[in-house]
Amino acid sequence: MAPLSRFLDEPEYVLSIPHLHAVEYCILGLALRFTLLGRIDTARDFTELLYSRPPLQNQEFVGLRALVPYWRKTRFPAGTPDKLKTDTYFNEYIQEKQQENLQWPHYTPVDRRTEDEAGMTALLSPVSIPYPQFRIPAQTAALDIAIKLAEKRGSEPSHDNKVLEILAAIAERFPNKWEHASLIESPSRVSVFMSGALAKIWGFGDQELDSRAAELLEASRQRFWHGPSTRGPDTLSGLLQSCNDDTVASIALDQEIENIASLYKPAATEQEILDLEDRLGVNLPDDFKAFLRISNGFEGIWNGYFPGPPLRSTAEIDWLEYSEYELMIDQLSLTWMDNQPELDELVEVPIFTEVICIASEDIYDVWLIPPETTQQMRDYYKRVYDLVDDHGKRVIERAIDDFAGSWQEWENMEWFCCSWACGGSAQLDSYKSFKTWLENEAWDAKNVGREALESA
Repeated sequence: MAPLSRFLDEPEYVLSIPHLHAVEYCILGLALRFTLLGRIDTARDFTELLYSRPPLQNQEFVGLRALVPYWRKTRFPAGTPDKLKTDTYFNEYIQEKQQENLQWPHYTPVDRRTEDEAGMTALLSPVSIPYPQFRIPAQTAALDIAIKLAEKRGSEPSHDNKVLEILAAIAERFPNKWEHASLIESPSRVSVFMSGALAKIWGFGDQELDSRAAELLEASRQRFWHGPSTRGPDTLSGLLQSCNDDTVASIALDQEIENIASLYKPAATEQEILDLEDRLGVNLPDDFKAFLRISNGFEGIWNGYFPGPPLRSTAEIDWLEYSEYELMIDQLSLTWMDNQPELDELVEVPIFTEVICIASEDIYDVWLIPPETTQQMRDYYKRVYDLVDDHGKRVIERAIDDFAGSWQEWENMEWFCCSWACGGSAQLDSYKSFKTWLENEAWDAKNVGREALESA
């Protein structure tokens, strides 16, 4: 029997999540996981919570549409967008899924790709799965074949021995949370998951699930409406120590990374800090100077999967000119604005011109954004705010509260901090201060990806 904590978050974790957009994804993730366990009413409760406030993120394609077949068999959550309730939307979704051919792993020989018992054997053979990351795709493809064969025999898939056998194999080493949406997103599997077969395989009882669901729903509601219960240590020294300890512990578990005893560097002198400010021509934010007085640079902090870029010393920190990349300032988490293309025509989005690079390695940077750029950003969002309707205003107000604490704190902000990754898909994350960035790093180092590392 798998522990329930292996599959469902702890309430304390939900209460501690630092950013609202991450809370939205967490709530959606809980809806998906309770659906996988056959607790459709509970999944509806979490989805209704998600709809109880104007969303910052458009989550239709990361799980919400996968739940539509379940709602149609029961009832839609309050607040569901009308588009998702229509027959047209559902039929287009079903048609899209039917047009997607069975996803055979590339290593399965073409002559063995048959949708029968032999094909399932080819998919499930341990010898034929060369890497662990192919295990779940192979098992879910086999599950789809088993369901199809059961339906052809006139058998209910949720009671079919082969279906349950494959589901048990999936349950034995269940996929990571980010794969749950893809596991759900097949209309053919709806009856299997609605039956609660997965919960029975794990031995989760109704009382245990109901109790955990009530705790998680209350924790989610508190975090969603009232902010995190804690952001970790209050002081910079405490945050750095937390980052150090969790990074050293995580690296010790990862056999591919050379062990390291400490992330700290010798402290910067007051003269070194003054010389840095003189060279940059700015008065650096107090929290960043306080960091330099503790450690003049810092090795890469564990981000849940590997160490991030090392923080630079006073001798290495410098301006970067990014205007040539036309990288747009994206301070607030507002994917809602992606559906408002007319705003781009009415309000020119400002771009970064100069930033102070405080950490860099390969494709990852961390920047301090100076007051002039901060004001450009603030002016831009104010112009957008004046143009949007009341719903749009509520979304922006909510994003500002999540980012800065309040509109007034946002107005008073001089510097802010950004982390930038320009890999296969560029990602820019903003934080109201260097300390807030460090809080996020400390939270990630403690909470993200640890279960995958420990089970590797």
